[in-house]
Amino acid sequence: MVDFDESMKHIGSYGKFQRMTYYMCLLVGITTPFHQLGSTFLDAETDFHCAVPAVAEGGPRENHTDCVLNYSLPIERTSSGTGWRYSGCTRYVVTSYELGNLTCPYPAHNSTADDRPTQPCDQGYWYDTRQYKSSIFTEFNLVCDDYWLNSLSQSIYMCGVLIGAIGFGQLADFIGRKKTIFISLSLMIVFGTIVAFAPNYTVFVIARLLVGTTVSGIFLSAFVIGTELTGPDMRTWTATLPHVAFATGYMLYALMAWGIRSWRPLQLTMTIPTVFLLFSWPFLIESPRWLISVDRHDEAATIVKRIAKFNGVTVPAHVLNERNEKKKNDRRHTAIDLLRTRNLLIRNLNLFYQWFVTSMVFYGLSLNTSSLPGIDDYVAFFLGGFVEIPGLFSSYYLLDILGRPKCQCLYMTVGGIACIISPFLAPPYLPEHLAPLSIVLAMLGKLSISACFNISYIMSAELNPTILRNVAVGAGSMWARIGGVVSPFVVYSKQLWLPLPFAIFGGCAVLAGVVALALPETMGADLPETVEEAESFGTKRKPQPVYLSDIEKHGEAHQNRAFQEEDVTAL
Repeated sequence: MVDFDESMKHIGSYGKFQRMTYYMCLLVGITTPFHQLGSTFLDAETDFHCAVPAVAEGGPRENHTDCVLNYSLPIERTSSGTGWRYSGCTRYVVTSYELGNLTCPYPAHNSTADDRPTQPCDQGYWYDTRQYKSSIFTEFNLVCDDYWLNSLSQSIYMCGVLIGAIGFGQLADFIGRKKTIFISLSLMIVFGTIVAFAPNYTVFVIARLLVGTTVSGIFLSAFVIGTELTGPDMRTWTATLPHVAFATGYMLYALMAWGIRSWRPLQLTMTIPTVFLLFSWPFLIESPRWLISVDRHDEAATIVKRIAKFNGVTVPAHVLNERNEKKKNDRRHTAIDLLRTRNLLIRNLNLFYQWFVTSMVFYGLSLNTSSLPGIDDYVAFFLGGFVEIPGLFSSYYLLDILGRPKCQCLYMTVGGIACIISPFLAPPYLPEHLAPLSIVLAMLGKLSISACFNISYIMSAELNPTILRNVAVGAGSMWARIGGVVSPFVVYSKQLWLPLPFAIFGGCAVLAGVVALALPETMGADLPETVEEAESFGTKRKPQPVYLSDIEKHGEAHQNRAFQEEDVTAL
């Protein structure tokens, strides 16, 4: 029977083979934001108004387009309140005779200044295609009464991510990580292609939901393999790198979308890298830890020997044949166990809120780039990915200087305040030449929230006992997915008041920063192995026996690790 923990002492916790495998897994992380943030450009909104047949068909007044539009369409204030635009959902009742005898130029009027009757757009819509040649917004006419469907599509996608995290997570435990990755890759190619050729909105959102499930299957399983091959001393580093890979893919997606302005070719381009990932099958190994867990010890020993040979070391035969006598806890723990004792209940509810807010604000800022004043949407999106990298590396170092809760408080509070102030540094509140200040603060908010993903993951792992650590990170990830589902609807609230989404994001983040200070500090501390140790962690009282079931009464504590082999990041 292979003792993989003992084998790690000989092959190294982060040797050449582990690095090669881990970097291969990072390629998956780079492609993840193509789909995770896909709706930014697939669902991109643009200016629109009712189609006017005389203009669309090149009628008798084709040389007086503005004149015909001014006569045919009422005007309304822009969402920023600084200008006027043609009404998107109504037009005046006009006849061909009126247009044929129209005296130009004709001034534009709003509906209150012109008593002519109006009607809904009965001839379709005109869309501004200067920035986006096409999107589902323009192709499926997601405007006026159907405008909310545009926000719904991203929420449905995030539901798919949540379903996939549960379903493919179970599948990975049943058939293995490697097979789950390649099943998910194959399905993503199929579902991603269906998205690109979707004939209507219904098919589009169903296919996007299915793509979301496969993203979870690929991403989680890939990084489980990467994490299970590294030692405990490298787990903080390997927890940070996936976020860096995500940020890299974030920027690449901005460049792809900038070069491909139509949503169908863009969706196909997003799917193509998945095809190439299939060719990594011969090079990717199955997790030795999983093989050991299902009693496939000969295969695990073969992989350990392969790793050792690649790393230029040898593993003693007795390690490969050693029988591990550690008793196992056969009880399967659930998220309910995180809430059975008072202190664990309070701390985990706090952590769930941290996960929820981090994800909600992260995706909200990522999807709301079009609201930033005076900057191209593609440039704003690219910058949103770029600022994540300094945020992640700064948190990596500050965690061991300020500590976990103070670091979370700092990033959440700074990010929240930046979000709240940002929209008020642009028109109509301040002159247009000060708009760059608004962009800088929005990016500061994005930088800060990106760091909070890494910190939330680490705190969830370190504040919970060994037997509940995997469950704690998984439950936190679930709340992150819920935050992602809610986020598009918060962005939708800009229809009521343009700064409202930023105010909601900022307010929730500031509150999260304040309550984070209630969490105990784990920096430099021995992490809790048992429930009673976790319950008394950060308090002055001595640990008292706490049993989640009769099984724990007679079970031995598992080996203490800050990050268990099944822990994964949750983007």
